[in-house]
Amino acid sequence: MHNILAMRTPFRLTASLLILLGLCFQTEAKNLSISQEYASKIGISADGVNEILVSRETIIPRPRRGDLNEALRRFRTQTFRVSRSVAFTLNRDGMRHILQSHHPKYWDGSQEQYQTFFDEDMDERDIVRAIRKVVEENREILNSVSANQQCQVTGSIGILNRKSYVLGVKSGRRIGQFFPKHRNYQITNPCR
Repeated sequence: MHNILAMRTPFRLTASLLILLGLCFQTEAKNLSISQEYASKIGISADGVNEILVSRETIIPRPRRGDLNEALRRFRTQTFRVSRSVAFTLNRDGMRHILQSHHPKYWDGSQEQYQTFFDEDMDERDIVRAIRKVVEENREILNSVSANQQCQVTGSIGILNRKSYVLGVKSGRRIGQFFPKHRNYQITNPCR
């Protein structure tokens, strides 16, 4: 029987994984060989969402701040109206938090129990469109949210490859969270 730890196995690495492994890359993922022992320190699963589990030894490089600032330079506050009298806003700070927490290009290295990422090719406009769809799907629930309430809703987007997202609103009817929902994530404060 072969010694599994000594075997070298080729892995197809996505851009998110390359970031996790601390490798520099220019465009697309490349086939690399890494030892099975090192690969076992990083658990990876996917069910339509880019998910990661990171070991404590993994060093994750921080993105260059200029990249995020450049992405936000063109961003303008977005309004999501659910009725004549109720609207939610997503300002630059909210979008900054969303990108730093859940976009592989701008991730600041922070880790949650169920860390998820948007697809790498999603940009700010795609995220705003996804938020609009989740807001529309939850129009009735969000219409009953008071101005000082903090809560979360979920919504699914897509026809063939449906993905679930979590949208969090905070005091002042501002959108403060938006991320792909991990299959094990439980909403802590649902909107009612």
